[in-house]
Amino acid sequence: MLLTAILLTLIAVVLAAPLSHWLGKYAGWLLWIPLAGAAWALIQAFAGSGGEVIEYYPWIPDFFNVGFHLRLNGLSLVFGLLVLVIGAGVLFYSARYLDRTKITSFYLSMSAFALAMLVLVLANDLMVLYVAWEATTLASFFLIARSGSHARKPAVRTLLVTVAGGLGLLAAVSVMIASTGTTVITEILRSDIWDDSSTVTWLILTLVLAAFTKSAQFPFQSWLPDSMVAISPVSAYLHAAAMVKAGIYLLLLFSPVLAGNTLWLVLLVSSGLITALLGAVAALRRYDLKELLAYSTMSQLGYLVALIGIGTPTALTAAILHTIAHALFKSALFLAVGVIDHEAGTRDMRMLTVRKMAMPATLTIVILGSASMAGIPPLLGFVSKEHLFQAFLGAELPGVLPWVLTGLAVLTAIGTFAYSGRFVLGAMGSYRSPRNWINTPRGLAANRQTVYEAAPSFWAYPAVNASLSLILGVFPFFLADLVSDSATAAVGAHQEVELALWHGINPAFMLSLLVIVVGAIMVWQLPRLEAFLVPRPLVYSGLGAVEKLRQTTIEFGAVVSSWTSGLSPGRHLVWPAALLAGLALTGWFAIDELPAQQENLTRWTDWLLVAVVAVGVIATIRARTRVAAIVVLGTVGFSVTLWFFALGSVDVALTQLMVEILTVVVMVLLLNRLPKTFGKKEKASRSGIIAAVLAGIAAFAGTYALTGRRDMSDPAQYLTEQGTEVTGGNNLVNVILVEFRALDTLGELTVLGVAGVAVAALLASRAPNPVRKAKVLSTSPLTNPHHNSVYLRSLSKIAVPILVVVSLILLFRGHNEPGGGFVGALVTGSAFALLYLAAPADEAAPIRLPYKGLIGTGVALGSAVGVYGLVDGSYLTPIYMDIFGFELNSSLLFDIGVYFAVLGLILGAFNMLGTERGLAETVETPPEPTTGPPGIRKKNSKHSRQREVTS
Repeated sequence: MLLTAILLTLIAVVLAAPLSHWLGKYAGWLLWIPLAGAAWALIQAFAGSGGEVIEYYPWIPDFFNVGFHLRLNGLSLVFGLLVLVIGAGVLFYSARYLDRTKITSFYLSMSAFALAMLVLVLANDLMVLYVAWEATTLASFFLIARSGSHARKPAVRTLLVTVAGGLGLLAAVSVMIASTGTTVITEILRSDIWDDSSTVTWLILTLVLAAFTKSAQFPFQSWLPDSMVAISPVSAYLHAAAMVKAGIYLLLLFSPVLAGNTLWLVLLVSSGLITALLGAVAALRRYDLKELLAYSTMSQLGYLVALIGIGTPTALTAAILHTIAHALFKSALFLAVGVIDHEAGTRDMRMLTVRKMAMPATLTIVILGSASMAGIPPLLGFVSKEHLFQAFLGAELPGVLPWVLTGLAVLTAIGTFAYSGRFVLGAMGSYRSPRNWINTPRGLAANRQTVYEAAPSFWAYPAVNASLSLILGVFPFFLADLVSDSATAAVGAHQEVELALWHGINPAFMLSLLVIVVGAIMVWQLPRLEAFLVPRPLVYSGLGAVEKLRQTTIEFGAVVSSWTSGLSPGRHLVWPAALLAGLALTGWFAIDELPAQQENLTRWTDWLLVAVVAVGVIATIRARTRVAAIVVLGTVGFSVTLWFFALGSVDVALTQLMVEILTVVVMVLLLNRLPKTFGKKEKASRSGIIAAVLAGIAAFAGTYALTGRRDMSDPAQYLTEQGTEVTGGNNLVNVILVEFRALDTLGELTVLGVAGVAVAALLASRAPNPVRKAKVLSTSPLTNPHHNSVYLRSLSKIAVPILVVVSLILLFRGHNEPGGGFVGALVTGSAFALLYLAAPADEAAPIRLPYKGLIGTGVALGSAVGVYGLVDGSYLTPIYMDIFGFELNSSLLFDIGVYFAVLGLILGAFNMLGTERGLAETVETPPEPTTGPPGIRKKNSKHSRQREVTS
């Protein structure tokens, strides 16, 4: 059932793009359904579970038992329902909120964020949890950045802070896995690493860093208000109900083993209460309704963190109850602000005073949500606030510390009541600014513009959440079982929670009454309070600190990049050369004695090839023209190819040979856009020469030290002795690539695809350099490219089919003989290269296959084959089959994926480098008469570039 919930949410992600294309912004009226179905699946799974559901789907079981471990208990159920129910409501709401721009990116990112959050709260595996954690960070970044150019810097600042926390979580995950030998969270929580004080200290620091950055706690709180540049649905979902709750969930997840630890208590309670107070004061200084809610969110999260830090069963129960209450009233308020902004055209309470707010439904939502936030009975916020005070009063701390903490909590609650009242007055258009601070323009108040109520489909979902705040406040016992199960998971022991609106007159009730009375007085005196708070400048700004960090990072990057700036290769190569020399020097002192070589492995042919390579290198350095450099550099490559053949590495030699051929072809495509000769060379520096010489010595010493001085390693011995028997393939190189280390090959395949897309984006982003004119006599036969290419065209009719057949043979026989998908694709690429060179003009080249589609197909096929391997218990496990008498295995399909991706990259290089359209699709190329035969047309760009006639 847990996997069903995840798959239903995945359906929303898959359907987001096509539904957005077909239905526009109204796609939200369908996309909420899979999320609602996933929520129902969780409820059904937990109902018959007895308190916990665990599911396991293996991925790489032989490596730390890595797999898709899922767990549903009371805690993950609460957070899962928050993610899915509020996410479904926000998607439904967005259909009326959005305009007609960037619809697809919004729905796709929101659905992906919901999926990532759901996987995070259901994860019972640290690696799955970490990947989902980082996925929420990326989805949040894209959702903020899509809001416009003004959102770029806030999105980057948010990314910087949350990624820093992600690194902290990665450190904690690494320590836990290394210390326990497992990635399963339930096993880690039961392990004895929590008895080691040094390990626990490190884990607390890293987990707290991750949670504080995600949940906007001091000193990392500034990103949350900064991210309010995003639209209201994004703010309501990410920064009120979902993303900021990820940090709270992480703290509650490890609370059973860390509650009571002094460092844990000090960090969480101090940072939580500081954040709560800062947020409450900052909210009283803001005039933007959504910004006010952002600071109030920061303040409420501070409450939750402090409660988790106290760690008693009462405190953890109060934290869970207040999490539910906060998600309901805050999402309702954010979405109500969206309705007001959409209808009134502003969120500034000073501007709303000159408008007549005829919005009874929306203002009712605002009043109910604000009352719950302020803790006024009979709202759910009142019930959770009483439990909160009770938890602070019952804190197991020495002396008067419980009363001090309770006093700070009460002070924050009074501020919460004040900014809640201020929010209601601002939304109703009844706000009055303090005198001499800002004046309402004369005459506008008498002729106020009327803002009418929105359509019911717009305010329906926030009305549901606001109504739930009222209903669950009057009848809180409806939540008793859910909160009890969640508290049981957070405490680590069975908890029975009784929830009621009225518990009699007790200290918590008296404190709530004090908050209401003092808070009401503050609302009455808001003009005087603001006159004191607003004009006070901030001495320190957290946002300024993050911006300074961003600028410093950019400046530091500019300094580092300046070390290798310019066109001189020496400035780029001196650093790796010096590093290689340093490594060799370290090895010289670290290695005591080298074992003797087993035999003389040197042959006279080796020295001959070394001499050829040396001549090629010297000639390349001395070359003055680019054509000469390509020719002599090819000599080096082909010499290395011969060396591989001589050593018996046929697979590697074939790959090297094809790469050399295609590299020459690609370089030829660039030659006519580059100057014939190299620019003026800088004088070789003494440090560069020394680094180069030392690097050469280091390379020779390393080769000498590592060649023929040890027996075959255990993995190599296993592969040579058992590889054929295990895989059924005789080509050891191929079976290593597509079976033993197929996951690594899939990663390389993905990198290859990303490189192809990056090259396409780079070349399409700017116009190419103009083509150099060829100096050819008018009487020369080279002036007619159609006649000049007749021999290559004739050859291609014979050679291309042969090359394609050879490439397919290499592809299909790679498991047993030299070949495989990579070299097969290179051979096919050489066939296309021949077709390209035989074409009389660039535009006439018969290479119009969708290279991006081929790359995507290759990566997708390789990934799909891995999923198919799960049938046999592990990702990418080869599965053997017999089809019509032919013995095949899934590794062949994986190799075909490699074939498609490599071929797509090659064709992309030809299309993009060889034609104007491929290089810059935005450049218009009006037709121009040609001198060739009829039917052949040439094009010039708007910069009047002319084609070079090549032989």
